Amino acid sequence: MVTVDRAVVAYVIFVALVAVVHADAVPAWPYILVAHGILIAFILMLPPRGAAWERPQPEDSPSFGRLRAVARFLRYTYPALLLTPFFEEVALTVNAVAPGSPYWFERSLYAFDESLFGVVPAVALSQAGNPVLDELMHAFYFAYFPLIIGGIVFAWSGGRRGGDTPARGFHTAFTCMMLGFLLSYVWYPFLPARGPWENPHIMTGLRPFEGWLFTDVIHVIIGNAAVSGGCFPSAHVSGTWALTFGLYGEHPKAARWFGIVAAGLTVACIYTRYHHGVDALAGLTVAAIAAVLGYRLTSGARSPGYVTASVHAHTTVHTGA
Repeated sequence: MVTVDRAVVAYVIFVALVAVVHADAVPAWPYILVAHGILIAFILMLPPRGAAWERPQPEDSPSFGRLRAVARFLRYTYPALLLTPFFEEVALTVNAVAPGSPYWFERSLYAFDESLFGVVPAVALSQAGNPVLDELMHAFYFAYFPLIIGGIVFAWSGGRRGGDTPARGFHTAFTCMMLGFLLSYVWYPFLPARGPWENPHIMTGLRPFEGWLFTDVIHVIIGNAAVSGGCFPSAHVSGTWALTFGLYGEHPKAARWFGIVAAGLTVACIYTRYHHGVDALAGLTVAAIAAVLGYRLTSGARSPGYVTASVHAHTTVHTGA
């Protein structure tokens, strides 16, 4: 297993332990234990990266060749598909550690915000806005999805069509991103807190957001996928910035563009009232830590020898080797 596989397995074991240790507060703990055991078994049975099955064969039909390429891409990027289930699972464990004081940490977040900024940023920013800014901020919030998906695809291809994959720097960028998310998720059972949008005392009297497209789209997404308590640190911020930092090593120009969108997303997380100001600051801190760890843990993956070995199976048939 490479670093990112180990990180996923470690996180899966961590959640299972939280559920078992706090079984009285997690009624679904047997299901979590079984599901996580199956997931670990699945990861252990995956073929190693660079294995023979990745190698295109002369007898491959065009459709089978495309299927092989998709399977290969998913083999390398499957951890990203687990991020949404992992986040939704937080709803089962978020108050497990302190069931008698649900969401106890959010009081501290309001205090931190007022101490640092003198106001509750989520209120001050959104109240100073207008319909155009509402739509723009919700568009930035929605940009989380294309930013993550586009960043993974860009890291995989190196921004070039027809080149060797995974491109140089993919393992670092992808590992940084996954660590950015997982290092945020691990805090939720210990520091449960909801965003301002769930506080009726804060929301009373605030103007409703207006918009034409993204404002409504985000309200639908939040209404169907939000998890109460998974607020600090902001995984939106930590994941997108960790990916951006991870891209910078091999693709500094692209990373700057990603950074512009990530900056807009960071502000949008607060403006839309889904996060406290300190959630975003904590998310940036987690992203920086994830990037440092990601670069160190994948230092071998950035060497020419590693990349050559990684893509050899993909290029052997075409080079006639």
